[in-house]
Amino acid sequence: MADPVPPPSDLPAPYASPWGQLGNAARAVLASLRLKLRELWRRNGEGDLSVPGFWPQGLAPLFWPLVLAALLALALALAGQVWRSLPHRAVPTTGEAAVSLPPAPAPQGAPTITAPALEAPPPVAVQEPPPEPEPEPPPPLELDPLLALLAQDDPDHLITSAHPVPAEARLVLTMAPSYTGLSEANRRRWAERWQQRALALGYERLELVDGRQRLLARAALVGSGMILLDPGAPG
Repeated sequence: MADPVPPPSDLPAPYASPWGQLGNAARAVLASLRLKLRELWRRNGEGDLSVPGFWPQGLAPLFWPLVLAALLALALALAGQVWRSLPHRAVPTTGEAAVSLPPAPAPQGAPTITAPALEAPPPVAVQEPPPEPEPEPPPPLELDPLLALLAQDDPDHLITSAHPVPAEARLVLTMAPSYTGLSEANRRRWAERWQQRALALGYERLELVDGRQRLLARAALVGSGMILLDPGAPG
């Protein structure tokens, strides 16, 4: 009579790779996340997810996608800022790469040739341009001394020039046009005043002429005083 066959036993358990179990678990987690995301997408489309009170109810499906997009843009901006703040080492291109090799040792016994040191050229003295000479002040205005003396008795500036003739003891005064516009009494008064000044200066004869050298007044030949004449009239 044959011996009975023993029932199968779980021991020893068959070997199961932990990496395989980790892969199965990861696939299960991804499948669960996919289902959860589909559920959230469906609930968001139906407006079932909670939104702030200020958000319009008709635009409820757009709230959470906009929030996710804003968060993604903020994360990208922060990442770019961090990347720019990191020190970057410039990588030389093929044409710019320079490999400095140490100089080959000179063979023993060979004379060492050293290049003469290059002397720096002496500094060139920069000559400053000579300072420009200061402009000479204009010469002082010279006033005829005789005219200056007569100006004391000419507050209205009726005399334009004075021409003395010392050999004849005669003084000729050229009058301004405003003198002929005065009344006869005023012209006589001024003429006699200038006559007194001319006598005090040593001139015995005084003549008044206009700009065209026409005689306007002269000293009287007999007696004292001035004789007034019309322009162009014979003296």
